[in-house]
Amino acid sequence: MPHPDMSLLLWEQRRQEERRDRLDSYRRNWEYYNGRHNLPLPTRTGQPDDNVILNLLKLIVDKSASYLFGKSVGFELAEGETTPEEQYLADVWAANRKMTFLLKYAKSGGLYGHGFIKIVPDGVRPGVPRLVALEPEIVTVDWDEQDIDRVTRYRIEWVAAGDDGRPRYYRQDITRDGERWQVENQRAQGQGSYGPDPDNPDLVWPYSWPPIIDNQNLPLPGAYYGQSDLEEIRTQDAINYVASNIQRILRYHAHPKTVAAGVGSGDLRAGADDVTLLPSPDAWIKNLEMASDLGSSLAFLERLTLWLLRVTRTPNLDPTQVSVGALSGFALKILYGDALEKTHEKRLTYGDMLVELNRRLLELGGYGPDLWTTLHWQDPLPEDAAAERQRDEFELTNGVASLETVRARRGLDNEVEETRIAAEQAARSAREGNVGALLVQDFFTNRRPEEGGR
Repeated sequence: MPHPDMSLLLWEQRRQEERRDRLDSYRRNWEYYNGRHNLPLPTRTGQPDDNVILNLLKLIVDKSASYLFGKSVGFELAEGETTPEEQYLADVWAANRKMTFLLKYAKSGGLYGHGFIKIVPDGVRPGVPRLVALEPEIVTVDWDEQDIDRVTRYRIEWVAAGDDGRPRYYRQDITRDGERWQVENQRAQGQGSYGPDPDNPDLVWPYSWPPIIDNQNLPLPGAYYGQSDLEEIRTQDAINYVASNIQRILRYHAHPKTVAAGVGSGDLRAGADDVTLLPSPDAWIKNLEMASDLGSSLAFLERLTLWLLRVTRTPNLDPTQVSVGALSGFALKILYGDALEKTHEKRLTYGDMLVELNRRLLELGGYGPDLWTTLHWQDPLPEDAAAERQRDEFELTNGVASLETVRARRGLDNEVEETRIAAEQAARSAREGNVGALLVQDFFTNRRPEEGGR
């Protein structure tokens, strides 16, 4: 049986290896997302660069984030009314630019496979917490070896310049301590050992949950960290390689080349009518052109592209192949089927996180620990206004859906709309009442004297 100290050493070794591999994948994904791919062809100084980078990975991440948070998601506690708790929650999210924050957070999750949000009490202003989307590379998580979903510690590490311009290393450990969490802040100058941070004293977090919440981007069983949208980088490299070779072939062989036989360098003469004159009957001259239009290479490039989109569950909406205007709503669901399935998976992981985050925000605001929000997601598919109007009219007329449901589907707040409609009706009634009163007043004012007028 290994010595306890040796077991601890091996565990720490595995932990460091896992973190190193994870950071390497984070850096690689970030580079590829921003178009800095491995160059498929070598380049030489003074020679043309035939490398072609077709950055489909950025498209994949951006599209997936837009399907998830491109349209507003609604939070509701009590149906049919806006409670003080809902208003507080709406104010907190408005102060944190709700949909902009969530869209950026989804893109980060698509890049790295996992997301972390830190709750800073009074971070916006007194009584309004700030939500900070942490960069995953600065966060390391320890969990219970017997329960991978039970976090025992969040460690946040970052570097910042001190007042003297030298780098300072910061570390914050948020550690489970029974039913509470201990927050320990440390700082190191240069590469020295860590010590207490004089500007941020340690504290006992006064809630049963930590000030960090996180979630997987795509569910990955048997692992704590989730799956990113960029798991097919080798296919992206293959696409770049084929496209670059096509570019090189076209550079050197797309234009015709003139060849001649039986002719010396000084034998060619041009007549007055620009006809090339050859020195003997045995001499000849002609143009060589490409024997192929690269059809097989282009087909292979298209096949690789389709495969990458297929395995990442991204719709291929090539207008030369898909006539979107002629598609029904059912056909759109078939076309977007893979993307809808992927979006549904993300709604599970991000949705669970949002429900728990809202619960924590409400407890932080003094509304108790047991308030659970209902999420209202909108249809991510492109809108067909006419078809949606017919569906809504049918459902309302036949009692299939309520007006509140139809408004939620369209991303409208039911209570806000009710208030606005009531205000408009009141204003309309006031205007009509004023017109009637003026008519009556005018009638009596303009009566003849014998009728009792002035």
